[in-house]
Amino acid sequence: MHILRTPDRCFDGLKDYPFEPNYTQITTDDGSALRIHHLDEGAREGDLVLCLHGQPVWSYLYRKMVPYLTQSGLRVIAPDLPGYGKSDKPAAREDYSYERQVEWMGQWLEQNDFNNITVFGQDWGGLIGLRLVANHPDRFARVVISNTGLPYNPTTLRSSSLQEIQRFRTEAPTPSLMAMQKAISGMPSGDPALKFAYWQKFCWESEQLPVGMMMQMMMERPATPVMAVNFLMNQLGLFKYSPCRSDDCQGL
Repeated sequence: MHILRTPDRCFDGLKDYPFEPNYTQITTDDGSALRIHHLDEGAREGDLVLCLHGQPVWSYLYRKMVPYLTQSGLRVIAPDLPGYGKSDKPAAREDYSYERQVEWMGQWLEQNDFNNITVFGQDWGGLIGLRLVANHPDRFARVVISNTGLPYNPTTLRSSSLQEIQRFRTEAPTPSLMAMQKAISGMPSGDPALKFAYWQKFCWESEQLPVGMMMQMMMERPATPVMAVNFLMNQLGLFKYSPCRSDDCQGL
């Protein structure tokens, strides 16, 4: 497995992120060494809160929460999932799967011997975190989840739905940001598996993910005219997000 590592200088000067790094090395199924980063803040004797991020963010997501939690006497652990932030990044798309993230983070959990955990899982951090709870129940005391869940068994899907999803993945053009956003916003109705396929295909096939714009849309709720201009700029290839300008600052 070819593994990338983002140089430390790419993280210099991050606002509101003064935390010391902690690293754990695990072993992948092909014998590769994979380094996982996490924050460890607050009193060591405090109750432990494990904050798991989703896509497309990393532990930087929790930078505002950490001081409030530690000031209340809690110990906060916030890892970067493999492929994100300061953690190592397997280079090939095929290296990533839901099961592998669960297995990698399970190794990380056991090596650090964390116990009596309150887990907070957000987005994919919830999907992975809930599996950690199921696989290591004796290590967890409480569960808090936000905008997340667990996948349902795909065998419950109609065969026609599976065929439609497969055709969409292999034959449909890469959805635009606007088309993806429209599909995801309609998730409560219709087939959620097909709607989620829009998000998957958009992430798989977009060479330059407009991460900054996506985070702005989710966190700041810009006015409609501002959003329309941003969408237009994205379509013209003018709205891109690149936190590192050096060629070797890969995968931040």
